[in-house]
Amino acid sequence: MNNEQIKKFALELLKADSEEIVISILEHADYWDNPDVWRLYGDKEGNWSQAGNQQSLPEASLVEKVINSVDTRLMLECLLRGIDPEGKDAPTSIRDAVAMFFENRKAENDEAGTIIRWPQTQRREESKAITIAATGGKSTRGRRSKKMCLTIADQGEGQSANRLPETILSLNAKNKQRIRFVQGKFNMGGSGALRFCGEKGFQVVISRRHRTLAKGERSQDDSVDKWSVTVVRREDPSDDSGTAVHSEFTYLAPIGADESPREGGVLRFDSETMPIMPKHDDAYVREVEHGTAIKLIEYVTKTGQSTILQKDGLLYALERLMPQIALPIRLHECRGYQGVKEKSFETSLSGLVVRLEDGKGDNLEPGFPNSARIFASGTKMTAKIYAFKEDKAATYLDDEGVIFQINGQAHGYLKKSIFSRPTKVGLGRLRDSLLVLVDCSDLSTKKREDLFMTSRDRLSDNAIKREIEEELMVWLKNEPSLRRLQQERRKRDVEDKLKEEKPLEEVLGKVMKASPTLQTLFLAGQRLSRPFAGSNKGAGGAGTGTGGGSKKNNDKKDFIGKRHPTKFDIAAPTINGMLQKTCEIGRRCRVKFDTDVENAYFDRATDKGTYDIEILDDENLSMPNANFSLDNGDAFLSLSLPPEAEVDDRFTIKTRVSDPTLVEPFTNLIRLTVVTKTLKKKSKQKKKVKGGSGSGDLGSDQGISLPKVVSVKENDEYWARYKFNSDTACHVVSENTPVDGKDVVEHTFYINMSNTSLLTEMKYRNDVDLRILEAKFKYGNVLLGLAMLHDDAKISAKGEDQADENEVPVADQIGKVTRAVAPVLLPMIDQLSGIDDAEISGMFDDD
Repeated sequence: MNNEQIKKFALELLKADSEEIVISILEHADYWDNPDVWRLYGDKEGNWSQAGNQQSLPEASLVEKVINSVDTRLMLECLLRGIDPEGKDAPTSIRDAVAMFFENRKAENDEAGTIIRWPQTQRREESKAITIAATGGKSTRGRRSKKMCLTIADQGEGQSANRLPETILSLNAKNKQRIRFVQGKFNMGGSGALRFCGEKGFQVVISRRHRTLAKGERSQDDSVDKWSVTVVRREDPSDDSGTAVHSEFTYLAPIGADESPREGGVLRFDSETMPIMPKHDDAYVREVEHGTAIKLIEYVTKTGQSTILQKDGLLYALERLMPQIALPIRLHECRGYQGVKEKSFETSLSGLVVRLEDGKGDNLEPGFPNSARIFASGTKMTAKIYAFKEDKAATYLDDEGVIFQINGQAHGYLKKSIFSRPTKVGLGRLRDSLLVLVDCSDLSTKKREDLFMTSRDRLSDNAIKREIEEELMVWLKNEPSLRRLQQERRKRDVEDKLKEEKPLEEVLGKVMKASPTLQTLFLAGQRLSRPFAGSNKGAGGAGTGTGGGSKKNNDKKDFIGKRHPTKFDIAAPTINGMLQKTCEIGRRCRVKFDTDVENAYFDRATDKGTYDIEILDDENLSMPNANFSLDNGDAFLSLSLPPEAEVDDRFTIKTRVSDPTLVEPFTNLIRLTVVTKTLKKKSKQKKKVKGGSGSGDLGSDQGISLPKVVSVKENDEYWARYKFNSDTACHVVSENTPVDGKDVVEHTFYINMSNTSLLTEMKYRNDVDLRILEAKFKYGNVLLGLAMLHDDAKISAKGEDQADENEVPVADQIGKVTRAVAPVLLPMIDQLSGIDDAEISGMFDDD
């Protein structure tokens, strides 16, 4: 093919929106059935094992492509300035690079090098240099296909035809491993998208080197001034002798393939510009002189049926996976939707944090985001909580509860079920409203390798992961702001409804007394009482050891902190400036501080505070796992003992608070003495069960631990909040609640009185009071749920609860089981209870 034919060939491939069209183009050029012109991806046989073993989700694989575009933009700016990317003058981090190349300053504070403070006009303008355009996805039977095509285009350094095999089409090359200001290091992550490109794995690549860079490279590269074009495909495995037994990825490389089959060069052509970038809803109209376009053909995502800009589309999914992306991206919807070209089809992607900060007042609860310092397994991280208003969370959240990020890219997450683990966290009422971002950018390389898989989309299941997860749960469980928010929602959600459920304890009490088995299962030592009557302890629970919910905090609702602290002192009495404190082996030590600094002190953009802890007098002890947070003038340190600590050991902890404006840091000393663990005595219960009679003495001072029960009807406030539908039977929320100075796990049952099975029974049962049917349905579901909660508690008490994020939470199990049982629940209760002695005798009479 001559130059114009190759250019036409490139444009046809770029605009192809289906596998069939790509195959037709390749067949017309006599490439499709010619194996000699296809070169192994990465020049490696069996490359499916590497390219196919990357990210497990298509959205995460797409993120790798976007991150590579960010890297190439930073590389271009570095090279244009004549800086060796591996040299001593090069930026040492991504933030340093953004500050140096896009803000013309050093990253001297925490605001520099982050786009969160950029004006929207600046974000919009810079986003045009990296774009994602959605095309294809023709409608089928009124539904838009999930198999849309995505083109990621950037105006970065670009690659020549000779450089492509060493860069974009390589595997395990080390061309960026020693560059400190880029994210991609291993030259594998970008290949992860191939397995999600339809059945054929088609990926079109068009690129050209920046002209300024090309000038200095012409003597070594005769293709440096030309555009390059290739297409990657998946070659199916075959059982025939001498052929691959696994799929392999290859790319079109016909130059010189006659002499060296399967080892040829990539096509190249001359053109001043190429229309590889979009404008509004036109995907390929903006001409550029350099850069790269990568088109993923029939890319299968969970969000393909909707416009990529909607809340259930690609935009929000990518923002969760890139919470603090280094440079903004421009997304274009080009699939024929109706709208105004200048307004409806494009928007900037700047990361979840930017979106939340821009709309903080409308989306987040007052006082959030809030942050803490987490020390675990010898690492130091920042954790930031976003608590959404109930009607806003679904827009931003999916199943992610805790996202771990490095340099703005998510590297793994814990599911939101972590919040509803009853004894570990106990924030079930906030489960669908919380997002925690954990910044792991300061982790050492070895710690990163231990914590994250190389695919950068999931966590390793090892000791460091479990330690960090455990420390996060301790912090979340005791975080005062979360405990207050949960109590406020619980009060609003439950208290008024309980007035309508007064017969519950009496009815269930009678049921319990009639069954020795139920007495044995559910005698727990506490009567049902109004949880909010005559007390303001709902702010977090006095006596928890973290200070959450103290009267002082309730009096500080209007607390306005200072930008810089004038005090940061241990709240308890000290001796010669040192707190003397004992800590039981196997338990945690909690210390409260008094300060006047604002809650955002450790997480704001400029002049933010730092917090450090160290052991002074025993170098043989490991640094303890700990967490530290601020709450309206109070600060709380919670730390575990070092694993080497033994009874009678004594050592000193030094805490240090500082910021760039303080002349001297605030330091505090804590002298810890390790003591024997004290076993708590179990209270004696007055319990007497008479064998076989069904009667028993429940005890006047003990009673039954009963849940709160709320009736739910279609389209009331709980219906949407807890995602009810006509088949839902029971939804349970478990939460830690302060009762008499101690934390108690309490459960609230939401029973669907508009359940289809219940309504069907009520419609055709003319022989019974309908209120009785409702009561049986309600209390039957409560007993089923209580049985499952009891079983889960037994497992946890035996130490079998290993906080596995893949385990289905007991609340979700209850929802699934009661949904399945609902159609047979009332017939089972009525029909089985109606069987008399005569019927039983007749069943077993001999013929």
